[in-house]
Amino acid sequence: MKIDVHTHYTPPSIKDNLKDFAEKEPYWGLLITPDPVNHTEQGWATAEQMIADMDKAGVDKVVLLGEGQTRHENAVERHNIGIEIMRSWPDRVISFAAVQPKEGQKAVDELKRCIDAGMSGMGEMGHYSGGFRFDDPDFLRLVETCIDLDVPINLHCNEEVGHFYLGKSIYPLRHYYQLISRYPEMKLILAHWGGGILFYEIMPEVRRTLKNVYYDSAGGPLVFPTDGIFKAALHLIDHKKILYGSDYPLIICPDIQTSPDFRPFIQEIDALGLDREVYDDIMGNNAARLFGFLEGEPENKSEFTGVKEYEAASPIITELANVQGVKPSQFMAVSLVAHTWPKTRAVFEKYGIPWVDSPTPFWEPIAQAAAARGYGPKIRQKILDELGEAALEQG
Repeated sequence: MKIDVHTHYTPPSIKDNLKDFAEKEPYWGLLITPDPVNHTEQGWATAEQMIADMDKAGVDKVVLLGEGQTRHENAVERHNIGIEIMRSWPDRVISFAAVQPKEGQKAVDELKRCIDAGMSGMGEMGHYSGGFRFDDPDFLRLVETCIDLDVPINLHCNEEVGHFYLGKSIYPLRHYYQLISRYPEMKLILAHWGGGILFYEIMPEVRRTLKNVYYDSAGGPLVFPTDGIFKAALHLIDHKKILYGSDYPLIICPDIQTSPDFRPFIQEIDALGLDREVYDDIMGNNAARLFGFLEGEPENKSEFTGVKEYEAASPIITELANVQGVKPSQFMAVSLVAHTWPKTRAVFEKYGIPWVDSPTPFWEPIAQAAAARGYGPKIRQKILDELGEAALEQG
């Protein structure tokens, strides 16, 4: 059984009205708009074409992820499309909901509506494009809802280094790790090989924390050589944590494909010569167990040799159960103090101690920074005009 756990819905009808779509959904619109600075090429496919392409490649099922709409009404509209596609091909399509956390209870209710309608999880959630943090109460309520409903979450993730491409999130991997540490019981799929966080599973304490984390291979060839990333991943983690995903209809093997096609990436994986059990698990059985199609849960059984097991008791205080009668101490985290007692921020600033965790990385362009904050092409041009005027005034 082959199950692609990471696909999207980008029909030609969007391509035909990209300008209007980009105003409606600035960030997703920016990602799928052809641009010379982008390192990827968006493919376009109707649901009917996707099913036909699945048949050609021998793909039995796909997970149709949401695209992280920044506005609630757009998310609802997209979910309705996902439900319709899922119901049209119930044996071939699994759908996820990508709600807008900032809508609070409306987002929780929408997630429950989607699960009641037959959807199987939440994602692909991008906390940068969605304008939320992993410690936002509204987002954490959604995580807890998924735990209660026993459904997995797919989070967009990417490497922090290397070349820039549109859609590369600015948030560091430690934010993901902090979230997982807070909810180690959640079923979590980190997209795009987890942005490389899997490499840290060589550390026993990290491996224990990430025990319920899965990694999908979506878009992999655009960043990691297929042979290299699979060898590294299989050395570091149990193969039962790896899920085949393509990012269809994105053109992920541009040297050998010019249109949406599952086959080029599958052929690269076939060429690795994996053991049959490992191959079958990665290509579908792991996902089938995760979604309840096969009995049993994937287990992390990897054995590490030459690595000392230890429990690290950190003296650093990063959370406070009760602030009554408590005051800052030298081993409290700066971020904890700044957020617990906002007036302390001025003190940190006086001594040049930064308390904001995520400064803008050197590689992010204005277009993405603006789009991630909900500004469409028209406002982005206005921002550029104002920046130009300011630059001229400075001389």
